[in-house]
Amino acid sequence: MKRKQSETTTNHILSFFIFSPKKKFNYRQILSKLPYEISKNKIKEILFLLEKEKKIQQLNPGSYRLLKKTNILIGTVDKTNKGSGYIIQKNIEKDVYVSEKHMLNSFDGDIVEFEMISVREAKIINIKERRKSRFVGIIRKKEKKVFVYTTGKKDKVEFYITNKTRAEENEIVVVEFKKWENEYPEAEIIKRIGKQGEVDNEIHAILEEYSLPYKFSKENIKEAEELSRLQSKEEYKKRKDLRNITTLTIDPEDAKDFDDAISVEEKEKETNIGIHIADVSHFLKKGTDLDKEAYLRGTSVYLVDRVVPMLPESLSNNLCSLRPNEEKLTFSIIFSFNKKGDVVKHWVGKTIIKSNHRFSYKEAQYVIKNNERIIPKEISLTNKEYKIDSKLTEGIVLLNKISKKLRKERILKGSILFNKKEVGFVLNKEKEPINTKIKEAKESNKLVEEYMLLANKKVAEIFEKQKNKKNVYRIHDLPNEEKLIALERIIKKLGYNYMFDNKKNIHKNINNLLEETNDAPEKNLINTLVIRSMSKAKYSTKNIGHFGLSFEKYTHFTSPIRRYPDIIVHRSLQKALINASSHNEKTLEEQCFYLSEREDLATKAERSSIKFMQVKFMSSKLNKRFVGTISGIMERGIFVEIKENKCEGFIKTKDIPNDYFIFKEKDYLMFGRHTKEEYRLGDEVLVKVKGVDEQKKRIDFLLEEKL
Repeated sequence: MKRKQSETTTNHILSFFIFSPKKKFNYRQILSKLPYEISKNKIKEILFLLEKEKKIQQLNPGSYRLLKKTNILIGTVDKTNKGSGYIIQKNIEKDVYVSEKHMLNSFDGDIVEFEMISVREAKIINIKERRKSRFVGIIRKKEKKVFVYTTGKKDKVEFYITNKTRAEENEIVVVEFKKWENEYPEAEIIKRIGKQGEVDNEIHAILEEYSLPYKFSKENIKEAEELSRLQSKEEYKKRKDLRNITTLTIDPEDAKDFDDAISVEEKEKETNIGIHIADVSHFLKKGTDLDKEAYLRGTSVYLVDRVVPMLPESLSNNLCSLRPNEEKLTFSIIFSFNKKGDVVKHWVGKTIIKSNHRFSYKEAQYVIKNNERIIPKEISLTNKEYKIDSKLTEGIVLLNKISKKLRKERILKGSILFNKKEVGFVLNKEKEPINTKIKEAKESNKLVEEYMLLANKKVAEIFEKQKNKKNVYRIHDLPNEEKLIALERIIKKLGYNYMFDNKKNIHKNINNLLEETNDAPEKNLINTLVIRSMSKAKYSTKNIGHFGLSFEKYTHFTSPIRRYPDIIVHRSLQKALINASSHNEKTLEEQCFYLSEREDLATKAERSSIKFMQVKFMSSKLNKRFVGTISGIMERGIFVEIKENKCEGFIKTKDIPNDYFIFKEKDYLMFGRHTKEEYRLGDEVLVKVKGVDEQKKRIDFLLEEKL
């Protein structure tokens, strides 16, 4: 048995004892419970080791129970927005449920001591470490006393304010938690943000809620501005000169930083395609104050109305940004394709480029579709008609042709292809949402994606060839079995019969499901359900492959302006090319864990800003009717996603008309007790906007009728 499998099995066996602390187990009982084949001798060996480690005790020959002193366990609180929560334990896959009454004044993220009170439920008995002390909330005054109601999704707390404040009713503030010894936790106001409901204040509140720094120190800014000295003529001489090769960038219309450029050079027998990435690591030296700040941030954060960058503007938007008609230092991978579109060789190294043109996705899509040199003013970035060089037109068309072949091969190997429509917002000068726009990937988006995937994959392959050297990989584990079973059950209710029990066919069946539902009203819902069944992608030194892409080796190399892991990868790649010593394994794995957490935090903040903008946008649509799709069902009610703008709202169970409705969890539907009417996931309904709650970021609907 491989080491990783052995560790997994050991943890699995230990979990039987943890979840049933008073129960005795012998090897036969454990053998019958394990969902995979294993020899009885291996189970006996694991039981012997667990006893030796004093985690279990042998009561009589062959019969074991959890050692009493381990009845008090340690884990991390993961609260739900209902007040209850789960406790996550290191190396134990299954989380433990904790009801609201057993949460013991804990906050989300706290490290706690707990004991099991049943097979599936625990009780927190001590707060071991507070991981969070700052909270964002709204001022409420009652009988000359000041309280702050938190605005976060998970920690719904009412703080009693102990310090004097000039903050007014309905003002957003930041508080510092002090103690929780009485009915209310005590805190002090340490920052006033401003009036509730104003966009700028609400976005700042989100940044504070997720502890995201949005300003650089004067020292950081000055350090960044001085780095231009590192772009010198002497440095040019050390690099492969690609300034005369046809090169272009393709990015969103509102992009300010350009991490990547693509070059194309057609020769008699082959086509050379270069993926050129901003050489941030050349400027950002390891261990400097600016490098430490970039690591602490971990990633740029893309909120609806702004970007909170990982690097100061002089680097992200200027020195490192691959702007057109400017000489730029890059780290490049050049692939040579034969006439069949197969990669025959590659070259990796430091380069200097000069991009000929900056295209938006819309402009590049127009060239792909029409093979034209004239860019019409309707889609032009300059709002004027203009003409591009014939080499650029030919280059984009050729790049698209080869990328389609790469994509086709990737699909055949099992890459899962999501094509979920995402909502964007049109903002006015005050940054308030006045309209929505639906973002969907076109050929131009897919073109860029394929070459970035190709580059990332190649770097990971280079890393894997290094013996006994640790590097950063982007990994994505197999989906959780329980979640896949739940997915099967839900989609069956929607009329789709797919099985995900055979590991060899999971990729194929998921792609078939996504393809079958591509034009269905419930397309977005199915995409969301599949995504929820997946494990989270993360960074690690332990390469287990990437399930979603169906790649055995994968890393992140292509976005060093906005992702710190890519900077680590650039430094590692340079060492690999000159065969220099690698990183400290333990330190690097700790960095991977931290950077995965920062990415997760940024994603939550981005979603929070989207939800706030949805609520703000729908606040002007009170009493208006919309057609929507049921996107979620729970005991408290139904979630509905509006078809035209993807805004999601909630209908309380008591507000469903014409009957008394009950939630049938097993069948995942709402059922009318007298009328027998059913509401299922994917059903189309007509709803009316009842109201919005900007503090809770919630839209309330009334159900008019089922369509």
